[in-house]
Amino acid sequence: MPAPPQNRFVPALVAVSERRGVTVSVDRQPNLCRWAIHTLSESGRPITVSGPAAGEPINPSNTELAAQITAAVASTGITAAQVFAVEWPTAELLRAKTALPVVDLTPPPTALAAVRNAIGRVERRLVKGLTLACDSSRGKGKSVNGCGWVLAYANGADAVVGTYTAVSERGGIRAGELAAIRRGLQSTLNLHPVLRDGTGDLTVLTDSRAALDLLERVRCEADTTGEDADSISECRRILGSSRGINISFQWVRGHDGHPLNEIADRLAVLARRNREMDVDDFTHARMVAGVREDARRVCAAL
Repeated sequence: MPAPPQNRFVPALVAVSERRGVTVSVDRQPNLCRWAIHTLSESGRPITVSGPAAGEPINPSNTELAAQITAAVASTGITAAQVFAVEWPTAELLRAKTALPVVDLTPPPTALAAVRNAIGRVERRLVKGLTLACDSSRGKGKSVNGCGWVLAYANGADAVVGTYTAVSERGGIRAGELAAIRRGLQSTLNLHPVLRDGTGDLTVLTDSRAALDLLERVRCEADTTGEDADSISECRRILGSSRGINISFQWVRGHDGHPLNEIADRLAVLARRNREMDVDDFTHARMVAGVREDARRVCAAL
């Protein structure tokens, strides 16, 4: 009869679960960054730290991000024998910018869940007090509507800007204003899907009373006889995307110095003119980037 093995056989799931160290996860987007670390104290008490913390850059450089994570690890009081990076880019960043002992091992499931939950809490704080300003531009006798939007954060994260062009033969500028709201809303939801769960709140600004009036009539299922199909379609898509969101729509006076409206207007005009003049995508992106820098300065001053 064969002798039992000298070493205890440990299932892979158990082996992973028993690993000790620091787990690090980073969720980075072009305009903001969220991260969290998790470890256990000597007594087995879970410790989770997330950021950026108050006073730290919200959209840090790689060096700044590495410094934030290093400081967070030090704050736990634990000497990390090994660091588990949830994402490959995170592992590469920590190896290049820190002295942390990063290993190519899967983190324990409890630690993975902890950092994801912590990043989720950061996200829920981030989506409080969002403001989305939208605008459209249409040349005289033209059918192209240029659309622009800017998303501003109450906590100082870098603004998000976007452009779009739509052709409307029947809806005129009102259809363009509604298209700008729809595209800006869709962009915001792609960045922050937790809004669909009723988390946070979003205020949408537009300088078109006509767009808001039709949107309200479609919402209330009031009579819309004689209204153009393009505008009605845009309203229905906006209302569909708005389900479950704490959202409000507000009118602002156009061309009256409102900083976010002015940025949205610049983007809308830029989008329309570039479409009409057949400007290439690279040049268009470079011009949008210039407006994005202005939007960052404007939002930082709000």
